[in-house]
Amino acid sequence: MLAQQDLVQVRDYVVKILPQLLREDPEVGVVIEGILAEQFPRRDEFARMLDKLDRLHNDTKEEFGEVRQQFKQVDQRFEQVDQRFEQVDQRFEQVDQRFDGIDKTLLGLKRDNFKLKAGQENLMKRMDGQEAWLNVAIGNLRNDKGATAEDMFAEGFRYGLQKPDIKAEHIRLRQKLVDSEGLVFKAGFETEVDLIAQNNSLIVFEVKSNAKPGEVGFFALKVELITHQNPDKKIRAVFVALGARETVRQRCLKDGIELLG
Repeated sequence: MLAQQDLVQVRDYVVKILPQLLREDPEVGVVIEGILAEQFPRRDEFARMLDKLDRLHNDTKEEFGEVRQQFKQVDQRFEQVDQRFEQVDQRFEQVDQRFDGIDKTLLGLKRDNFKLKAGQENLMKRMDGQEAWLNVAIGNLRNDKGATAEDMFAEGFRYGLQKPDIKAEHIRLRQKLVDSEGLVFKAGFETEVDLIAQNNSLIVFEVKSNAKPGEVGFFALKVELITHQNPDKKIRAVFVALGARETVRQRCLKDGIELLG
Protein backbone atom coordinates (compact mmCIF):
# COMPACT_ATOMS: atom_id res chain seq x y z
CA MET A 1 0.00 0.00 0.00
CA LEU A 2 1.40 3.38 -1.05
CA ALA A 3 2.14 5.98 1.54
CA GLN A 4 0.45 9.40 1.44
CA GLN A 5 3.54 11.05 -0.01
CA ASP A 6 3.82 8.38 -2.72
CA LEU A 7 0.12 8.84 -3.63
CA VAL A 8 0.69 12.55 -4.07
CA GLN A 9 3.62 11.92 -6.39
CA VAL A 10 1.66 9.39 -8.43
CA ARG A 11 -1.31 11.83 -8.74
CA ASP A 12 0.96 14.62 -9.92
CA TYR A 13 2.61 12.30 -12.45
CA VAL A 14 -0.75 11.09 -13.83
CA VAL A 15 -2.03 14.66 -14.21
CA LYS A 16 1.19 15.57 -16.01
CA ILE A 17 1.19 12.73 -18.56
CA LEU A 18 -2.64 12.40 -18.99
CA PRO A 19 -2.94 14.88 -21.92
CA GLN A 20 -0.14 13.03 -23.79
CA LEU A 21 -1.79 9.63 -23.18
CA LEU A 22 -5.11 10.91 -24.52
CA ARG A 23 -3.45 12.16 -27.71
CA GLU A 24 -1.41 9.03 -28.30
CA ASP A 25 -3.93 6.38 -27.15
CA PRO A 26 -7.67 7.19 -27.69
CA GLU A 27 -8.61 4.00 -25.77
CA VAL A 28 -7.43 5.71 -22.57
CA GLY A 29 -10.09 8.38 -23.13
CA VAL A 30 -12.77 5.68 -23.48
CA VAL A 31 -11.71 4.11 -20.17
CA ILE A 32 -11.74 7.47 -18.44
CA GLU A 33 -15.19 8.28 -19.88
CA GLY A 34 -16.53 4.98 -18.54
CA ILE A 35 -15.18 5.76 -15.10
CA LEU A 36 -16.80 9.22 -15.17
CA ALA A 37 -20.08 7.77 -16.37
CA GLU A 38 -20.26 5.58 -13.27
CA GLN A 39 -19.83 8.64 -11.03
CA PHE A 40 -21.84 11.30 -12.96
CA PRO A 41 -24.80 11.17 -15.37
CA ARG A 42 -24.15 11.76 -19.03
CA ARG A 43 -25.51 14.80 -20.84
CA ASP A 44 -28.41 12.95 -22.44
CA GLU A 45 -29.34 11.30 -19.12
CA PHE A 46 -29.15 14.65 -17.34
CA ALA A 47 -31.39 16.22 -20.01
CA ARG A 48 -33.98 13.45 -19.56
CA MET A 49 -33.93 14.03 -15.80
CA LEU A 50 -34.57 17.74 -16.28
CA ASP A 51 -37.42 16.99 -18.66
CA LYS A 52 -39.06 14.66 -16.11
CA LEU A 53 -38.72 17.29 -13.39
CA ASP A 54 -40.28 19.91 -15.66
CA ARG A 55 -43.28 17.66 -16.44
CA LEU A 56 -43.68 16.84 -12.74
CA HIS A 57 -43.64 20.53 -11.88
CA ASN A 58 -46.34 21.31 -14.49
CA ASP A 59 -48.56 18.45 -13.30
CA THR A 60 -48.21 19.51 -9.68
CA LYS A 61 -48.99 23.10 -10.59
CA GLU A 62 -52.19 22.05 -12.37
CA GLU A 63 -53.30 19.84 -9.45
CA PHE A 64 -52.55 22.65 -6.97
CA GLY A 65 -54.65 25.03 -9.07
CA GLU A 66 -57.59 22.60 -8.98
CA VAL A 67 -57.26 22.25 -5.19
CA ARG A 68 -57.20 26.04 -4.76
CA GLN A 69 -60.35 26.32 -6.88
CA GLN A 70 -62.11 23.71 -4.74
CA PHE A 71 -61.11 25.51 -1.54
CA LYS A 72 -62.35 28.78 -3.01
CA GLN A 73 -65.75 27.19 -3.69
CA VAL A 74 -65.88 25.84 -0.11
CA ASP A 75 -64.99 29.31 1.24
CA GLN A 76 -67.83 30.83 -0.76
CA ARG A 77 -70.27 28.31 0.73
CA PHE A 78 -69.04 29.04 4.26
CA GLU A 79 -69.41 32.75 3.57
CA GLN A 80 -73.04 32.21 2.60
CA VAL A 81 -73.62 30.22 5.80
CA ASP A 82 -71.94 32.98 7.84
CA GLN A 83 -74.27 35.54 6.30
CA ARG A 84 -77.28 33.47 7.28
CA PHE A 85 -76.00 33.08 10.84
CA GLU A 86 -75.36 36.83 11.00
CA GLN A 87 -78.99 37.47 10.08
CA VAL A 88 -80.12 35.07 12.80
CA ASP A 89 -77.77 36.76 15.31
CA GLN A 90 -79.27 40.13 14.44
CA ARG A 91 -82.77 38.80 15.14
CA PHE A 92 -81.64 37.32 18.47
CA GLU A 93 -79.93 40.61 19.31
CA GLN A 94 -83.20 42.47 18.81
CA VAL A 95 -84.94 40.00 21.11
CA ASP A 96 -82.13 40.31 23.66
CA GLN A 97 -82.48 44.09 23.63
CA ARG A 98 -86.18 43.78 24.46
CA PHE A 99 -85.46 41.36 27.31
CA ASP A 100 -82.57 43.54 28.43
CA GLY A 101 -84.94 46.44 28.94
CA ILE A 102 -87.24 44.24 31.01
CA ASP A 103 -84.29 42.83 33.01
CA LYS A 104 -82.99 46.32 33.79
CA THR A 105 -86.37 47.34 35.12
CA LEU A 106 -86.60 44.24 37.30
CA LEU A 107 -82.98 44.65 38.39
CA GLY A 108 -83.66 48.24 39.43
CA LEU A 109 -86.65 47.14 41.47
CA LYS A 110 -84.63 44.36 43.13
CA ARG A 111 -81.76 46.75 43.87
CA ASP A 112 -84.11 49.31 45.42
CA ASN A 113 -85.75 46.60 47.50
CA PHE A 114 -82.36 45.30 48.64
CA LYS A 115 -81.23 48.81 49.60
CA LEU A 116 -84.42 49.32 51.54
CA LYS A 117 -83.99 46.05 53.43
CA ALA A 118 -80.29 46.76 54.05
CA GLY A 119 -81.16 50.23 55.34
CA GLN A 120 -83.77 48.77 57.66
CA GLU A 121 -81.32 46.15 58.93
CA ASN A 122 -78.61 48.75 59.50
CA LEU A 123 -81.09 50.98 61.31
CA MET A 124 -82.19 48.12 63.55
CA LYS A 125 -78.57 47.21 64.27
CA ARG A 126 -77.77 50.80 65.17
CA MET A 127 -80.79 50.99 67.44
CA ASP A 128 -79.86 47.70 69.09
CA GLY A 129 -76.27 48.92 69.46
CA GLN A 130 -77.37 52.21 70.96
CA GLU A 131 -79.63 50.41 73.41
CA ALA A 132 -76.87 47.98 74.39
CA TRP A 133 -74.37 50.82 74.81
CA LEU A 134 -76.81 52.79 76.94
CA ASN A 135 -77.37 49.73 79.14
CA VAL A 136 -73.61 49.30 79.57
CA ALA A 137 -73.08 52.99 80.32
CA ILE A 138 -75.75 53.09 83.04
CA GLY A 139 -74.88 49.66 84.42
CA ASN A 140 -78.20 48.13 83.43
CA LEU A 141 -77.13 44.53 82.75
CA ARG A 142 -80.44 42.79 83.30
CA ASN A 143 -80.58 39.42 81.59
CA ASP A 144 -84.00 39.87 79.90
CA LYS A 145 -83.16 37.90 76.75
CA GLY A 146 -81.03 35.16 78.24
CA ALA A 147 -77.83 37.01 77.32
CA THR A 148 -74.80 36.92 79.60
CA ALA A 149 -73.09 40.01 80.92
CA GLU A 150 -70.24 39.32 78.51
CA ASP A 151 -72.73 39.26 75.60
CA MET A 152 -74.18 42.61 76.63
CA PHE A 153 -70.78 44.24 77.15
CA ALA A 154 -69.60 42.94 73.77
CA GLU A 155 -72.68 44.29 71.97
CA GLY A 156 -72.43 47.62 73.77
CA PHE A 157 -68.73 48.14 73.15
CA ARG A 158 -69.08 47.17 69.50
CA TYR A 159 -71.21 50.29 69.17
CA GLY A 160 -69.46 52.50 71.72
CA LEU A 161 -65.92 51.83 70.48
CA GLN A 162 -66.93 51.35 66.82
CA LYS A 163 -65.18 47.96 66.81
CA PRO A 164 -67.46 45.40 65.15
CA ASP A 165 -64.95 42.60 65.81
CA ILE A 166 -65.53 42.52 69.58
CA LYS A 167 -67.10 39.23 70.71
CA ALA A 168 -68.37 37.91 74.03
CA GLU A 169 -65.36 35.61 74.40
CA HIS A 170 -63.09 38.67 74.35
CA ILE A 171 -64.71 40.11 77.49
CA ARG A 172 -62.89 39.45 80.80
CA LEU A 173 -64.95 40.77 83.74
CA ARG A 174 -63.70 41.22 87.32
CA GLN A 175 -60.23 39.91 86.59
CA LYS A 176 -58.03 39.70 89.69
CA LEU A 177 -55.16 42.19 89.57
CA VAL A 178 -52.28 41.78 92.06
CA ASP A 179 -49.28 44.07 92.45
CA SER A 180 -46.89 41.40 93.76
CA GLU A 181 -43.74 43.50 93.36
CA GLY A 182 -45.15 46.85 94.44
CA LEU A 183 -44.68 48.41 91.01
CA VAL A 184 -47.60 50.83 91.42
CA PHE A 185 -49.39 50.01 94.67
CA LYS A 186 -47.99 48.46 97.83
CA ALA A 187 -46.54 44.97 97.37
CA GLY A 188 -49.33 42.39 97.51
CA PHE A 189 -52.12 44.88 96.81
CA GLU A 190 -55.15 43.23 95.15
CA THR A 191 -58.01 44.69 93.10
CA GLU A 192 -60.20 43.84 90.09
CA VAL A 193 -60.27 45.05 86.53
CA ASP A 194 -62.46 44.58 83.41
CA LEU A 195 -60.76 43.80 80.09
CA ILE A 196 -61.38 43.25 76.41
CA ALA A 197 -58.62 40.89 75.25
CA GLN A 198 -57.97 40.63 71.49
CA ASN A 199 -54.82 39.16 69.99
CA ASN A 200 -51.92 41.35 71.19
CA SER A 201 -54.05 44.17 72.60
CA LEU A 202 -55.93 44.82 75.82
CA ILE A 203 -58.73 47.34 76.30
CA VAL A 204 -58.98 48.13 80.01
CA PHE A 205 -62.37 49.64 80.80
CA GLU A 206 -64.34 50.84 83.79
CA VAL A 207 -67.98 51.91 83.92
CA LYS A 208 -69.21 54.46 86.47
CA SER A 209 -72.72 55.88 86.67
CA ASN A 210 -71.68 58.87 88.80
CA ALA A 211 -67.95 59.25 88.27
CA LYS A 212 -65.59 61.27 90.46
CA PRO A 213 -62.08 62.49 89.62
CA GLY A 214 -60.60 60.19 92.29
CA GLU A 215 -62.12 57.14 90.59
CA VAL A 216 -60.44 58.18 87.38
CA GLY A 217 -57.12 58.43 89.24
CA PHE A 218 -57.49 54.94 90.76
CA PHE A 219 -58.40 53.52 87.35
CA ALA A 220 -55.29 55.17 85.88
CA LEU A 221 -53.13 53.35 88.48
CA LYS A 222 -54.66 49.99 87.54
CA VAL A 223 -53.96 50.74 83.87
CA GLU A 224 -50.35 51.56 84.76
CA LEU A 225 -49.92 48.25 86.59
CA ILE A 226 -51.43 46.26 83.70
CA THR A 227 -49.08 48.06 81.32
CA HIS A 228 -46.07 47.00 83.45
CA GLN A 229 -47.29 43.41 83.61
CA ASN A 230 -48.03 43.16 79.87
CA PRO A 231 -45.10 44.85 78.09
CA ASP A 232 -45.77 42.85 74.90
CA LYS A 233 -49.34 44.08 74.49
CA LYS A 234 -50.92 47.30 73.28
CA ILE A 235 -52.95 48.82 76.12
CA ARG A 236 -56.00 51.08 75.62
CA ALA A 237 -57.74 52.64 78.64
CA VAL A 238 -61.45 53.50 78.39
CA PHE A 239 -63.48 55.17 81.16
CA VAL A 240 -67.24 55.07 80.61
CA ALA A 241 -69.33 57.70 82.37
CA LEU A 242 -72.56 59.24 81.10
CA GLY A 243 -72.87 62.97 81.68
CA ALA A 244 -69.36 63.17 83.15
CA ARG A 245 -68.56 66.47 84.88
CA GLU A 246 -65.81 68.74 83.64
CA THR A 247 -63.52 67.73 86.49
CA VAL A 248 -63.79 64.11 85.42
CA ARG A 249 -63.05 65.04 81.82
CA GLN A 250 -59.98 67.03 82.83
CA ARG A 251 -58.69 64.17 84.97
CA CYS A 252 -59.12 61.70 82.10
CA LEU A 253 -57.27 64.09 79.79
CA LYS A 254 -54.46 64.45 82.34
CA ASP A 255 -54.05 60.70 82.84
CA GLY A 256 -54.28 59.87 79.12
CA ILE A 257 -57.53 57.96 79.46
CA GLU A 258 -60.23 57.82 76.78
CA LEU A 259 -63.58 59.07 78.14
CA LEU A 260 -66.81 57.73 76.66
CA GLY A 261 -70.17 59.04 77.72
